[in-house]
Amino acid sequence: MAYRVIKPATHEEWLDERKKGIGSSEAGTIMGVNKFDTPYSLWRRKTGVDGPIPSNEAMELGHHMEPAVVTMFAARTGAQVRKDSAGDWIAADTKHDYLRVSPDRLYYEDGAKHTKKNLRILECKTTSVAVDPEDFPVYWYCQLQYQMGVMGVKKGAVAWISSYPRLNFGYKEFDFNPEFYKALVEAIEHFWLINVCGGIAPDDLNSEDTLLKHPTATIGETVEADAELIDVYNNLKTISNEISALENSKSYLEDRIKIYMGDAETLVSPTGTVMAQWKNTKVSQKFNAKAFLEDDPAGYAKYLETTKPTRRFSVK
Repeated sequence: MAYRVIKPATHEEWLDERKKGIGSSEAGTIMGVNKFDTPYSLWRRKTGVDGPIPSNEAMELGHHMEPAVVTMFAARTGAQVRKDSAGDWIAADTKHDYLRVSPDRLYYEDGAKHTKKNLRILECKTTSVAVDPEDFPVYWYCQLQYQMGVMGVKKGAVAWISSYPRLNFGYKEFDFNPEFYKALVEAIEHFWLINVCGGIAPDDLNSEDTLLKHPTATIGETVEADAELIDVYNNLKTISNEISALENSKSYLEDRIKIYMGDAETLVSPTGTVMAQWKNTKVSQKFNAKAFLEDDPAGYAKYLETTKPTRRFSVK
């Protein structure tokens, strides 16, 4: 495993270099384990159909909190973090240039000699959800394994700061998994060469992908269900009926409680525990579009906007 290091002069140049291959944050998406993204959505961005994901507050906070994660990891483990590993840089596979990673930090274990053999990769995360080391996020695992594989590193770690259920720090170390990396590279290779370079869109992973591909239905178009989809349909009907029955039961039970409460705001148990509340809503103002139309039809028409058609799904 050989790689070359790319050190762009600016952050913008670094972003441009990332477009020339698959980054480690995209590996989990290609493997279908990123709940926030799909291969098809990624393909649209890679091929220029859609623009890049705009930065948001959570992303900015994650960037600014990265040094804190590094500091905590070094304090807990004694790791010797390389200062020159911070910042924007890329390690690109010399044989397959589209395999490109940008580790958050490089480090050496406590007391280890600073040799290439002892080099380790640290991936830093900030999250608002609980992280269970025994049920580790596969998306994070893909990211670290991809980085280790490209750079030929045998060990690495993911460290995180989570705000749930309270602010806390954790980390987990991993050995390089050659078999997993092989499967990862095969998936990335297919995505880059066949989907991106070949212009062939990946299969839909969810209905949001389908809606992006087909934002409107073809009027009169009919598709016949196969045996597998008939089973899916029957299961959906069964579940829908069960949900409907539960919703009816829920509505009935809520009515019983509301009738009992009368004008009371709060229902409590004999020991004083709050069981339910039926509180007043805040007074609000609402624009009366119907009255505006009746009083000033021309003015109403002036502000009308034509919306794009959407698709509504219903089970018959």
